Amino acid sequence: MPPSFTKILVSLFICLLSLHARAGFRITGGLGLGSSSSKNEVSQSEGPLTDIFTIESVVHSRLIIGAEHLRSLNLSPMSTGISFTGIFFRNYLNSVPTPYYSADAVPYHLIVTRDLCFFTGVGIGIAQSSLLPDADGKSSNAAGFYLSPRAGSELYLTKSLGVRGELMIAMTVVGKGTVNSVSLIGSLFYSF
Repeated sequence: MPPSFTKILVSLFICLLSLHARAGFRITGGLGLGSSSSKNEVSQSEGPLTDIFTIESVVHSRLIIGAEHLRSLNLSPMSTGISFTGIFFRNYLNSVPTPYYSADAVPYHLIVTRDLCFFTGVGIGIAQSSLLPDADGKSSNAAGFYLSPRAGSELYLTKSLGVRGELMIAMTVVGKGTVNSVSLIGSLFYSF
């Protein structure tokens, strides 16, 4: 039996409280171009869009850990039947970007990175598809554990708001059938 919506919200709220206790708590929403496919008895694809939502926390000057939910979006007919939910680790090549400050507002004890900050990362979790069967009644529904390498860059626009561009490739490595996705996503993140 799948967990109820209330249990999911309560769990998410508890995660939010525990992440907010740490410095560098951020939430992200993004939309991008992508293609996702699911294969079991037959293969089906969704696209051309994907969306992502994350909750993340800075745990080190070069490391962010968070939870993610990536979904495919099909426009004709409108549907969203392939999803990836898990945790991710993002390692920055120099440092995690710092909020934007004007030159005269930078505190004397603060080191500020005012450039694009590049990162690589990996996500792991559970992927699933819930697509309608084809005309012959054959299903493409699949589920399994996924691995998701990624690379991209971030830039703060204001003290709290920033943008991120990211290339993500997600694929199941263990499970029933296969679920894959390739996405180029633009996101906005808000830092608390």
